[in-house]
Amino acid sequence: MDAVEYLKQRNRMTKNCTIACNTCPLAIENNHRNLVCTNLERHYIEEAVAAVENWAKEHRAKTYVDVFLEKFPDAKLQKNYTPFSCIVYCFGEKVRPKDCESCDCAYCWSREVEE
Repeated sequence: MDAVEYLKQRNRMTKNCTIACNTCPLAIENNHRNLVCTNLERHYIEEAVAAVENWAKEHRAKTYVDVFLEKFPDAKLQKNYTPFSCIVYCFGEKVRPKDCESCDCAYCWSREVEE
């Protein structure tokens, strides 16, 4: 896991540090080092990364294709595991990325659903 991915997953895991600390794997109550999370990340980088990686594996981000398949479980998909339709036709303009007209629909469908 590179640094950018670590930060993205940590922010997703902690909801940008708005969850109760005792539920966070990095928290002093859960990290087996008796350190606050910032000190754990500073002194035991590998352990912090491993904790976030494990959490991310157990809590896979929900993508637009996941939501689509919840609603239409029998929908036929392309070989790249995306619906045959553009995401905009199913979810509307609010999910259109900036470069939608030049992207591959697989990119749009595999993006994490925004809460």
